[in-house]
Formats: sequence, C-alpha cells, structure tokens
Amino acid sequence: MDFLGNYDVVVVGAGHAGIEAAHAAAMLGAKTAIFTLTLDFIGNMPCNPSIGGTAKGHLVREIDALGGLMGIAADATFLQSRMLNRGKGPAVHSLRVQTDRKRYHMWMKHALELTPNLEIHQAEIVRLDVQDGHVCGVVTALGGYYSCKCVVIATGTALGGRIFVGEAHYDGGPDGTHAATALTKDLTAHGVPLRRFKTGTPARVHRRSIDFSKLDCQPGDPDELLQPFSFMTHKPMHNKARHCTAGTFRVSARGTALRLKIRWCALRARNATRCLWSPAARTPRRCTCRG
Repeated sequence: MDFLGNYDVVVVGAGHAGIEAAHAAAMLGAKTAIFTLTLDFIGNMPCNPSIGGTAKGHLVREIDALGGLMGIAADATFLQSRMLNRGKGPAVHSLRVQTDRKRYHMWMKHALELTPNLEIHQAEIVRLDVQDGHVCGVVTALGGYYSCKCVVIATGTALGGRIFVGEAHYDGGPDGTHAATALTKDLTAHGVPLRRFKTGTPARVHRRSIDFSKLDCQPGDPDELLQPFSFMTHKPMHNKARHCTAGTFRVSARGTALRLKIRWCALRARNATRCLWSPAARTPRRCTCRG
C-alpha cells in the first residue's frame, strides 16, 4: 500500500449526510478528507430532486441552525417553493422545494472546495484499517492508504446496493454507479451489523405523452409569501417553475395498462422539462421530471 495522507477525520460518501459531516468537522478545525466514487455525484439527487416536506423540512432547519449547508443550497438552487398543508394548522405546515438537480450538485461541490481544512478525493474506500479495536486509516481500491483518527461512513444506498427491476435484481448504486460491495464485506467482517433499507425510484414519463390540459394546476407560493430554509438567506426569492401538475392517467406497457398518479411535474420557466418513463417500473408511485 502507498501512504498518501494523514487526516483527523475521513468521511466516506459525499451525499447529503457526508457533505454535512465533512463540512462540520472541517469548520470545527479538524483536518478532514471526504471520499466519493466520482466528483460528479457530490450532492447528487438521483431520485426525487426535492428538499424538505413533512418531517424532513424540520431536519433541514436543524442542520441550518447548526451551521450546515443544505438549507442554504436549497434556497440558492430551488425551482419551486411551496408551503404544504396550509389548509391545516401551523404545526403541520411543511416547506418543500423542488430543486435544480444539476445546480444543487455544482453548488455543493463548490461549497466543499471552498471549505478550509477539507480535501476532496475521488476514490472508492474498500477497507478500514482497524488495530486493537480502533480505526487507524482507510484503504482505497487502488491500494492507497490514508491514516486518520476517525471515520464517518455516509455511503447511503451505495453500501451493499442492489437494484430491483420487477423480478430481476443486480448489485448497483444510483445513476449507474457500482455498489460498494468490498466495503460492505469489510464492515461485516469487523462485526458491524448491516440492515437493508428500501428506496423507490419514481418512473420517468415522457412529456409529450401527457395531456397537461387534463391535469390540475398546483402553483407554487406567491413570491411575497416565499420562506427560505436558511436563516442566512436574505436575498429576495422567486419561483422559477411555472407550475406543478397533478392527476391520474393511463399508459400501456408490455400489453398491460398501468395507472400512474402524477404527484408533481415541474415545468421550467423557459425550457419545458423532458420526462422519461421506464416501462420496467410496474407500480410506480409518482412520476418525476428531469431537466
């Protein structure tokens, strides 16, 4: 193995959790490194590119109160902001924004690059160096060794990831990345218990296959009523998406009629968003749009 660096804290994974962990450690003065399979997936949102909502919106506010990045990034990159459950009491009002997925990634990547005491590495961590019950370092797939005093595992769905398409399944991660199989086996060998959590990727629907005139309009909040996630956002906010649509329609795939409910389908202010639907998704719960 080649010794390539020494850190106080090593964070494995650059999703929502990894970003906040690395940023917090670095801002507290610890020499920190964050590892990701690819720099293009820092802050990536492969499924539903939204921030907030019931329960999750509270977490975003708490992260912001502790000096985190998610709330600021959401305010800087949102397409549409809407306070949910306005018809109910204020205790259940939930702020939710649909974000520009690409801009969110770029904003987060740039924020990490500007964070003092933080270094970003594109590498797969495959093994932990544990001696006498204490973590001493991490090993990459190419044989690189980084010593450290603490390791934060924030690999998300890549850890032991498995893709299910109908009755077929194979090892893999989001957006075509490979699963972190080696790290999964190493953690198991060290006695770390692992449990599998299910996520569901919404179906992609082609925009030209939808008759939007038959769907209900769900506009965002008026600009004068928009509320930011972050206490540090002081600039005026403006909804960039025209509206969201909701309804039910039928499509046919492999000779079988499927009933799909559209929860939201954001339309950009200038360029209409293109939507793709995968016929392999037999019972999708919602259809999302990609720019």
